[in-house]
Amino acid sequence: MKIRQYLTSSIVLTLLCSFYVISCSKPDTAAVDACAGKTIIVSGSITQTSGGSSTNGSISVSATGSNNFTYSLNNGIAQSSGTFSNLSAGNYTVTAKDNNGCNGSQTFNVTASPCPTIIITATSTNATSPTATNGALMANATGSTGLSYRINNAVFQASGSFTGLAAGSYTITVQDLNGCTNSATFIVTSNSCPTIMVTTTTTNASGPTAANGSLTANATGGVAPYMYSKDGGTTFQTSGMFSNLTAGNYTIISKDANSCLGSSGSVAVANNPCPTITVIANTLGSDKCTNNNGSITINASGSTGFMYNLNGGTFQTSNVFNTLGTGNYNIVVRDNNGCTNNATAQVPVKVAGPQFTNVKSIMTANCSFSGCHGGANPQNGIDFNDDCTIVSKSARIKARAVDGNPSIMPASGSISASDKQKIIDWINGGGQHSN
Repeated sequence: MKIRQYLTSSIVLTLLCSFYVISCSKPDTAAVDACAGKTIIVSGSITQTSGGSSTNGSISVSATGSNNFTYSLNNGIAQSSGTFSNLSAGNYTVTAKDNNGCNGSQTFNVTASPCPTIIITATSTNATSPTATNGALMANATGSTGLSYRINNAVFQASGSFTGLAAGSYTITVQDLNGCTNSATFIVTSNSCPTIMVTTTTTNASGPTAANGSLTANATGGVAPYMYSKDGGTTFQTSGMFSNLTAGNYTIISKDANSCLGSSGSVAVANNPCPTITVIANTLGSDKCTNNNGSITINASGSTGFMYNLNGGTFQTSNVFNTLGTGNYNIVVRDNNGCTNNATAQVPVKVAGPQFTNVKSIMTANCSFSGCHGGANPQNGIDFNDDCTIVSKSARIKARAVDGNPSIMPASGSISASDKQKIIDWINGGGQHSN
């Protein structure tokens, strides 16, 4: 009698288990992906540094797509605040991570404010003879604050006074409190030398980085022949013509037959005005659930020899940037003369594709409800109301709703042949949210 009761209970339990397995999908012991369906986007603002080598830049960010974020800079120590201060100019990657370890990142370019133009002038005191070392230079600079001075790469000092100098050429460098600098070369001569005058004519470079400017110097007042130097008197040449110059300030030193020196003072080689570079960015969105297949194609016109930069990265010859996530991007286009123009572009989230929309409708009608894969407690933590869960479980959906014999999903029984084909078509088309 006890054996009969035991067998009867076992048969009933087996039938009940079979019934519940058929009514919905089997329990899944696989770990639930806490990040499925989350797209964490990091955005923020940048405060540029005050220029030079200063470290007073900052980045302030926030994140969306989840909550309880911590933030880290360049994979450093995480912090609750999204503000990072005391930064020098450069590229920084900020990562936001929620309490489930789901994260998103964005790269920011902290730029430096343009350095001011520091103007250096100096008065010289001659040495009493060609071999004496009692000459002097008194330098004065304007154009910035917190200025310090040095001569010929010596240590910086607060004063622009330099004494105990022999006849010769000297380079004085001035630095402001932000590390911005400028240099100029000056002559200390001796009482026995005549005053040698150096005049110059210049030809502009064709752009900020072009090296096709030139400078021609001519000396008078001493004893011919003259020699000329543009590196502070380190090396001299017989010609006063200097070619292949970039835009900048140059000081030409002339030396006569008796080694008496004269200086042109600071001479500027300018660059021609840059052309107007037009930048147009065409974007392709990134898939909502993959978030790394967007792209930006940049079309530039108005000059030649373009190179392209995205978010402060390395310049490249290709105008196409692939494998991009959703978000805003900064673009810089540079021509072969160093002329630039900037633009911004946004990689959007791709809209749901028609094949995915068909599959979601099937899930909504058959599985995405309380007691199955929906509601407050979806079975096995798999919620088919979430688009990206559907994408991540495409193989499971096919195995259970299409390939099962009989089908073990949905609870209502097998879906129609038409709906099965829609699932197959979506998976064969890529199985993404945008397909």
